[in-house]
Amino acid sequence: MMDHVDVPPRLAGGRGTPGRGMGMPFEVDFNWASQAIIETVAVPFPSLETPPGVVVADPPVPQLEFKHSGPVSVTMFGSGRWNRDSSYRFNAGCNQDQHLAAEVGDVGVLPLAEAQRLEQWFLERYPESKPGVLKDREKWNFYLTRNGAVFNFHLATQQAHG
Repeated sequence: MMDHVDVPPRLAGGRGTPGRGMGMPFEVDFNWASQAIIETVAVPFPSLETPPGVVVADPPVPQLEFKHSGPVSVTMFGSGRWNRDSSYRFNAGCNQDQHLAAEVGDVGVLPLAEAQRLEQWFLERYPESKPGVLKDREKWNFYLTRNGAVFNFHLATQQAHG
Protein backbone atom coordinates (compact mmCIF):
# COMPACT_ATOMS: atom_id res chain seq x y z
CA MET A 1 0.00 0.00 0.00
CA MET A 2 1.38 3.40 -0.96
CA ASP A 3 2.00 5.87 1.82
CA HIS A 4 0.45 9.14 0.70
CA VAL A 5 -1.39 12.04 2.26
CA ASP A 6 -4.02 14.24 0.62
CA VAL A 7 -3.52 17.97 1.12
CA PRO A 8 -5.63 20.83 -0.26
CA PRO A 9 -4.52 22.09 -3.70
CA ARG A 10 -2.37 25.21 -3.66
CA LEU A 11 -3.97 28.37 -4.93
CA ALA A 12 -0.72 30.02 -6.03
CA GLY A 13 0.10 29.92 -9.70
CA GLY A 14 3.80 29.22 -9.20
CA ARG A 15 6.80 31.38 -9.86
CA GLY A 16 7.01 30.89 -13.61
CA THR A 17 10.09 31.94 -15.51
CA PRO A 18 9.05 34.40 -18.24
CA GLY A 19 8.97 32.75 -21.65
CA ARG A 20 9.91 29.30 -20.38
CA GLY A 21 6.61 27.99 -19.01
CA MET A 22 8.28 26.47 -15.93
CA GLY A 23 8.67 27.56 -12.35
CA MET A 24 11.78 27.17 -10.24
CA PRO A 25 13.87 24.15 -11.24
CA PHE A 26 15.45 21.78 -8.73
CA GLU A 27 17.82 18.89 -9.38
CA VAL A 28 16.78 15.24 -9.11
CA ASP A 29 18.49 12.03 -10.18
CA PHE A 30 17.27 8.89 -11.97
CA ASN A 31 16.50 7.04 -8.71
CA TRP A 32 14.46 9.95 -7.29
CA ALA A 33 12.53 10.49 -10.53
CA SER A 34 11.81 6.79 -11.19
CA GLN A 35 10.60 6.27 -7.62
CA ALA A 36 8.41 9.39 -7.93
CA ILE A 37 6.84 7.94 -11.08
CA ILE A 38 6.19 4.57 -9.41
CA GLU A 39 4.58 6.23 -6.38
CA THR A 40 2.47 8.72 -8.33
CA VAL A 41 1.28 6.12 -10.87
CA ALA A 42 0.09 4.04 -7.90
CA VAL A 43 -2.19 6.85 -6.67
CA PRO A 44 -4.66 6.83 -9.62
CA PHE A 45 -3.74 3.38 -10.96
CA PRO A 46 -2.59 1.06 -8.13
CA SER A 47 -3.15 -1.98 -10.37
CA LEU A 48 -0.08 -0.92 -12.39
CA GLU A 49 2.16 -1.15 -9.33
CA THR A 50 0.76 -4.31 -7.74
CA PRO A 51 2.89 -7.49 -7.66
CA PRO A 52 1.98 -10.22 -10.16
CA GLY A 53 -0.85 -12.43 -8.94
CA VAL A 54 -2.36 -9.74 -6.73
CA VAL A 55 -5.57 -8.19 -8.04
CA VAL A 56 -6.30 -4.60 -7.08
CA ALA A 57 -9.02 -2.46 -8.63
CA ASP A 58 -8.16 1.07 -9.64
CA PRO A 59 -10.29 3.65 -7.83
CA PRO A 60 -12.86 5.47 -9.95
CA VAL A 61 -11.75 8.71 -11.56
CA PRO A 62 -13.08 11.52 -9.34
CA GLN A 63 -15.95 13.51 -10.76
CA LEU A 64 -14.71 17.08 -11.14
CA GLU A 65 -16.33 20.11 -12.66
CA PHE A 66 -14.88 21.35 -15.95
CA LYS A 67 -11.51 23.16 -15.43
CA HIS A 68 -11.25 22.05 -11.79
CA SER A 69 -8.61 20.09 -9.89
CA GLY A 70 -8.75 17.59 -7.08
CA PRO A 71 -6.64 17.56 -3.92
CA VAL A 72 -2.88 17.01 -4.15
CA SER A 73 -1.66 13.52 -3.22
CA VAL A 74 1.86 13.58 -1.78
CA THR A 75 4.07 10.49 -1.65
CA MET A 76 7.66 10.27 -0.48
CA PHE A 77 9.24 11.28 -3.81
CA GLY A 78 6.40 12.68 -5.93
CA SER A 79 3.03 14.36 -5.90
CA GLY A 80 0.11 14.87 -8.21
CA ARG A 81 -3.58 15.61 -8.57
CA TRP A 82 -6.50 15.00 -10.89
CA ASN A 83 -7.42 17.78 -13.33
CA ARG A 84 -10.32 18.00 -15.72
CA ASP A 85 -10.71 19.96 -18.92
CA SER A 86 -11.59 18.14 -22.15
CA SER A 87 -10.42 14.92 -20.43
CA TYR A 88 -9.35 13.64 -17.02
CA ARG A 89 -5.62 13.80 -16.28
CA PHE A 90 -3.57 12.95 -13.22
CA ASN A 91 -0.70 15.47 -13.41
CA ALA A 92 2.35 14.60 -11.33
CA GLY A 93 5.98 15.47 -10.76
CA CYS A 94 8.89 15.07 -8.37
CA ASN A 95 8.89 16.42 -4.84
CA GLN A 96 11.68 18.82 -4.01
CA ASP A 97 12.06 17.18 -0.59
CA GLN A 98 10.71 13.89 0.75
CA HIS A 99 6.97 14.10 1.54
CA LEU A 100 6.90 17.79 0.50
CA ALA A 101 5.23 18.68 -2.80
CA ALA A 102 6.99 21.18 -5.03
CA GLU A 103 5.22 24.48 -5.58
CA VAL A 104 2.85 24.62 -8.56
CA GLY A 105 5.02 25.23 -11.61
CA ASP A 106 8.29 24.11 -10.00
CA VAL A 107 9.86 21.14 -11.76
CA GLY A 108 12.52 18.51 -11.16
CA VAL A 109 15.48 18.62 -13.55
CA LEU A 110 17.49 15.60 -14.72
CA PRO A 111 20.71 15.59 -16.74
CA LEU A 112 19.89 14.67 -20.35
CA ALA A 113 21.55 11.22 -20.19
CA GLU A 114 19.54 10.32 -17.07
CA ALA A 115 16.32 11.62 -18.67
CA GLN A 116 16.95 9.39 -21.68
CA ARG A 117 17.55 6.43 -19.34
CA LEU A 118 14.30 7.29 -17.52
CA GLU A 119 12.43 7.40 -20.83
CA GLN A 120 13.57 3.87 -21.73
CA TRP A 121 12.72 2.61 -18.22
CA PHE A 122 9.24 4.21 -18.36
CA LEU A 123 8.39 2.78 -21.79
CA GLU A 124 9.49 -0.71 -20.69
CA ARG A 125 7.72 -0.55 -17.31
CA TYR A 126 4.22 0.33 -18.60
CA PRO A 127 3.97 -1.31 -22.07
CA GLU A 128 0.25 -2.16 -21.77
CA SER A 129 -0.80 1.43 -20.94
CA LYS A 130 0.17 3.20 -24.17
CA PRO A 131 3.20 4.98 -22.64
CA GLY A 132 5.01 7.82 -24.35
CA VAL A 133 7.16 10.86 -23.75
CA LEU A 134 6.39 14.26 -25.25
CA LYS A 135 9.45 16.50 -25.53
CA ASP A 136 9.45 20.26 -25.98
CA ARG A 137 13.11 21.25 -25.70
CA GLU A 138 13.93 20.83 -22.01
CA LYS A 139 10.32 20.11 -20.94
CA TRP A 140 9.44 16.40 -20.96
CA ASN A 141 6.03 14.87 -20.24
CA PHE A 142 5.90 11.13 -19.50
CA TYR A 143 2.35 9.87 -20.10
CA LEU A 144 0.23 6.74 -20.10
CA THR A 145 -3.45 6.01 -20.60
CA ARG A 146 -5.63 3.81 -18.42
CA ASN A 147 -9.41 3.44 -17.95
CA GLY A 148 -10.08 6.45 -20.20
CA ALA A 149 -7.85 8.76 -18.15
CA VAL A 150 -4.29 10.01 -18.67
CA PHE A 151 -1.32 10.07 -16.29
CA ASN A 152 1.20 12.88 -16.96
CA PHE A 153 4.55 13.20 -15.20
CA HIS A 154 6.47 16.42 -15.79
CA LEU A 155 10.25 16.76 -15.73
CA ALA A 156 12.83 19.02 -17.29
CA THR A 157 16.16 18.05 -18.76
CA GLN A 158 19.46 19.75 -18.34
CA GLN A 159 20.82 19.97 -21.86
CA ALA A 160 24.55 19.47 -22.41
CA HIS A 161 26.36 22.73 -23.14
CA GLY A 162 29.27 22.84 -25.49
